[in-house]
Amino acid sequence: MTSPILDLDGALKGLFKDRDWPFKIMMGGFINCAALALLKVNTGFVPVSFGMLGLTYGYLLRTMRQSIKGELEVLPDWSDITDLLVSGLSWLSICLGFGFFTLSLLVVSLLAADNNKILKMESPSFFLWAASTFVVTYGLIFCFKFFLAVLMANFAEDEKMLAGFAWFKVIRRISRRPLPLLIAWLAGLTFSFSAVLFPTISVVGMLLVPFLSFLADVIAVRMIGQAWIASAQETQVQN
Repeated sequence: MTSPILDLDGALKGLFKDRDWPFKIMMGGFINCAALALLKVNTGFVPVSFGMLGLTYGYLLRTMRQSIKGELEVLPDWSDITDLLVSGLSWLSICLGFGFFTLSLLVVSLLAADNNKILKMESPSFFLWAASTFVVTYGLIFCFKFFLAVLMANFAEDEKMLAGFAWFKVIRRISRRPLPLLIAWLAGLTFSFSAVLFPTISVVGMLLVPFLSFLADVIAVRMIGQAWIASAQETQVQN
């Protein structure tokens, strides 16, 4: 069986074999940029912006689905907009659930600190509370991001809403073969971080951030898709 690392290499290089990849990436970057611009113009455009993000996430899900099927030399078309919108919004609603859970834990921590009179900096317990809250919250976000990346692969593969709640299935997959999934996620995270960090060196580069970020997202989901299949194959071999 092909090594997961080699699969990641194919997921990266295969993207550029599609002659239309610049246009497809520009479409996603433009939609994300327009969604953020609408929010700055008027907060009343939140539903519209959320819908536009749903389109791009629907495209990422379609891209991941192709990667899982082994179709690495072509990117999906921006077609069947309704399907993109429905699948993208469905996935965003699942992600929001995890976000609200994290936020609720933070609120509980703040209420508990206020109740025990340790929210003021002069309190001897303030630093311990602040540091522990930060570490727990950051660690939870880190774990959730990894878990959601793998859950997204399951959601893309099954194409059903219930696949977004198959948490035990995803946990079992991660526990059995965590390495290929972790490698793919960290590689994608590196691309996403670089897409934001390096262009900000210049004013012109900052204009490219939405497009480079979307390109990094596409590469990341293709890598996770390959790692998802690799981990399934390795599990079958072990069994």
